[in-house]
Amino acid sequence: MEGNMATNPEYSWDDLEKVVGEDFSDGEIHWALEPVEWTSIRRYCEAIESDFPLFHSKQQAQKYGYTGIICPASHVQNHTGTGLWRPGDPTRWPVSERNYTSTGVGQTSQMAVPAPSTTAAFATDREVEYLKPVYIGDHLGSRGRKLLSVNIRETSVGFGAFTVFETEWINQNGEVVGLSRGGSYQYNPHTHDRPTSDTQASSRASEARPPFAAPEARASYTDWTSQKHYEDVSIGDLTIPVTFNLTVQRLVYEAGGNRDFNAIHHNDEIARAGGAPAMYANNGFIQGMWERAYREFFGVEGWIQKVGPFRMRIFNVVGEPTVVRGKATNKWQENNNNFVELEMWSETPKGISVGPGPVIGTLPSKAK
Repeated sequence: MEGNMATNPEYSWDDLEKVVGEDFSDGEIHWALEPVEWTSIRRYCEAIESDFPLFHSKQQAQKYGYTGIICPASHVQNHTGTGLWRPGDPTRWPVSERNYTSTGVGQTSQMAVPAPSTTAAFATDREVEYLKPVYIGDHLGSRGRKLLSVNIRETSVGFGAFTVFETEWINQNGEVVGLSRGGSYQYNPHTHDRPTSDTQASSRASEARPPFAAPEARASYTDWTSQKHYEDVSIGDLTIPVTFNLTVQRLVYEAGGNRDFNAIHHNDEIARAGGAPAMYANNGFIQGMWERAYREFFGVEGWIQKVGPFRMRIFNVVGEPTVVRGKATNKWQENNNNFVELEMWSETPKGISVGPGPVIGTLPSKAK
């Protein structure tokens, strides 16, 4: 989720740089309100139009060695949240101002960090290691909030800092199912009448860019009964591009699937106040777009080990298509596993919006 770093006017960004490596949590596991459930997975898959069999069929999942339907990798984080409102909480909407946005319950494990006050934020970087599958019925929690890096920078939208925090995701058995490293940009927006060199450079680049052509958007590209094997992959092989047309309805529907209700993703006025040209796809949607594409490359017998690091460079805004592409850049065998690395990225009419970044997975061998 964007904008979850508490700030204090008494501090500077230099103060935050001094505490890189510290854990800003109480060290406890903070459990999600609800277990992983089928409706959540189904609704998430609807927004990205993924028919990956292991997300929909218990019979198919068991056929390939799983105990049941698995949660999409990009959807695991959405089952670690503490919710928006709980019995006993005060109202989250104390005023009727049109654009008032509730901050929600928040993560109780988080502690204040020594950073200056900012008025805007959005997600920027993602890197996730997937250690174990997550099933329907699993109860997940999060632990830790270690500050990994701080990068102070002025951008086209304002002045602030890029930060990256690391968190563990835990299941009900105490097993670590994933390691999440999430980055965000906390900033104070420029006034709208102040052009920046970044903006001017972007404008010049767009003038030289060739015309953008998005492949036809389709619900599915894959015959899941045909499995790709390690021997089938050659360096340079391309993934099938996947086009996502971003409409207001789709942005809202996807927010309902991943519970990211930050108004910058469904309200043009608030998005523009933060320096964006319009409402734009949230972090969970972007990860889901990539998962749709890399699952179609690795197939039902592939295991996704790691996604990222990758950076969200420009906004994927409403009214424009986003196309996810990838190519095989490496393959190797290690500890009886057949690894393949993809380089993936997202494109919009304005250029590359996300990545490039790596996705590492395993494939079965024909020799088995």
